[in-house]
Amino acid sequence: MKDLKNRIALVTGGSRGIGAAVAIALANAGADIAVNYRERADAANAVCGEIAEMGRKAIAVQADVSVAAAVKRMVAEAEAHIGGIDILVNNAAIAHPRKLEEITEAEWDEVLTVNLKSVFLVTQAVAGAMRQRKWGHIINLSSVAAQTGGAVGARNYAASKAGL
Repeated sequence: MKDLKNRIALVTGGSRGIGAAVAIALANAGADIAVNYRERADAANAVCGEIAEMGRKAIAVQADVSVAAAVKRMVAEAEAHIGGIDILVNNAAIAHPRKLEEITEAEWDEVLTVNLKSVFLVTQAVAGAMRQRKWGHIINLSSVAAQTGGAVGARNYAASKAGL
């Protein structure tokens, strides 16, 4: 990864798993990081602690990225604390692993909203400033499930990831 010194990244779903690994890798390359989380403040703060140990700035920012007002607040908070977002990693995702006939309509909608609509909302919130600065990268994380689906619980997840 090239030098990302003086760059600022926002990683949605950055408190654990792939999101945490991406946030730490970007910090290793020199970026300051906004770690988004929905419910796991302790995990997000732990990731920020690792990043701070590298000498990089980090902020944990709570937001449900499927809600437009929460996204706007998250971006404003990140920008106020560490600066304008140069790199966006759309990583936030959920799944309800059950048989198709057991998934409720509300669960179907929640998965598509969190996994797909959030990408639109967060990208829309940062793209204008990236254009003004004439620099920016947006990375959308999909899944092999987009191509393969699955027998148990992956249909709504697969549909959302295929949408990316």
